[in-house]
Order: sequence, then C-alpha cells, then structure tokens
Amino acid sequence: MKVSIVGSGYVGIITGLGFAEFGNEVVFVDLDERKVEKINRYEPPVYEKGLKELMKRNFGKYTATTDYDKMVETDLTFMCVGTPSKEDGSTDLKYVEFASKEIERALTNKDDFHAVVIKSTVVPGTTENVVKPIIEKESGKKAFNDFGLAMNLSF
Repeated sequence: MKVSIVGSGYVGIITGLGFAEFGNEVVFVDLDERKVEKINRYEPPVYEKGLKELMKRNFGKYTATTDYDKMVETDLTFMCVGTPSKEDGSTDLKYVEFASKEIERALTNKDDFHAVVIKSTVVPGTTENVVKPIIEKESGKKAFNDFGLAMNLSF
C-alpha cells in the first residue's frame, strides 16, 4: 500500500516509519524544507531512540516532499500536523485547516477513492465539524462516498 503522512514531526515520522517497517511505501509531506531534506538524507527530524536505525533499515521505502499533490498519489493519507495551544489554552487548528485545504485541493483532481485519517491531537468533533467541511467545500466530493474520513487517536 502507498501511504502519505502530512506532517513530519514526532507523530508523523514515527507513524510513517512504522508503515514502512511493515512493507508499505511512504511519502512524507511537510512545509518545512529542512525536515524534508533531513528525511531524504535518512536523518531523523526529531529525537527518538532507535529512529536513525529504523530510517536506515527502511531505506528506499520512503521519501519526503513539500509537494502536497504527492499525498493523493497514495491510497491513504494520515494527517499528523501540530496542534499548538493558543494563549487562552484552546487548540490552534491552523495547521489542521491548512492541511485540510491542501487535501481538498489535491483531491479535486483525483478520481480514485482516497482515505484521510486524522492523527493530530484535536478535540472531539474536529474531524466532523472542521476537516470534513473543508475537504468537501471545493473538491465537490462527499465524505464516505468519494473519500474516506476517520480519526485515529494518539495517546
């Protein structure tokens, strides 16, 4: 299976390399060119014990890019973007919203079914009330008919 991971921070890189370890082809998509360059040089963008060895062991099974169109050249996209806190303590969804808009834009030109899984740390209802409407808005596609949409909790 081909899997794309949007966001190459701690959750994204670990998730993607887990998929690679099980034989899947993985595309990491990130705005941060430094992270993309590091991943493509097989250098961990974050520290985690054993990560460098995992990256080397899975050499050739993954690549990284800043091109969001590449995410829909896969079967499945995991959104693993950051969700920092605002000054008032609430969750800042700007990265979730940006990634959702990029997914929506890219899906507009894809005829095949594509599944999107939210793995970012968000409050209940975010997938249904924020992500789904953004993806559906301009793409003309409907969740659960034209594309899959799910939430994968991280602990």
